[in-house]
Amino acid sequence: MIDQATLQTATYNIRHIATGQYVALKDTKRTSTLIVLQDSHFEHLAWVLDKLAGLEDTYHVRSFLQNTFAQTGESPTAGARITSGTESYPWLIRPAASGFGDFYLISPHSDPSLYWTIVKTRDGTNAILTNNPQHHVYWEFVKISA
Repeated sequence: MIDQATLQTATYNIRHIATGQYVALKDTKRTSTLIVLQDSHFEHLAWVLDKLAGLEDTYHVRSFLQNTFAQTGESPTAGARITSGTESYPWLIRPAASGFGDFYLISPHSDPSLYWTIVKTRDGTNAILTNNPQHHVYWEFVKISA
């Protein structure tokens, strides 16, 4: 866990609070779907947060393994899958309400009313966007390295 005041450029595992699962790439394709897994010991679970200068609480979320970025469509909508791709995409990562510990909300920079969440499908559990702030939208950043 990290202190909210020091969310910085570093390598992290991103853990879903409600399930304890970690964000991962589904496969090794350059444009892969983001999924969540229970195990936290694989390289494909490592994500680099790159703080964007001049934008408060705004980051690129980049796969350590593939050097691809977490992204969504140009006009993000509720239900859209979060995927990886070669073009950078800004995410707003802000602390959840006080009293929730070091938990965060992750939203597209262009639409802070959408949040990362997970949904179970027959192919596994995918990371998607939701517009319901009560729908399991809290995440923890577990620092791996600076």
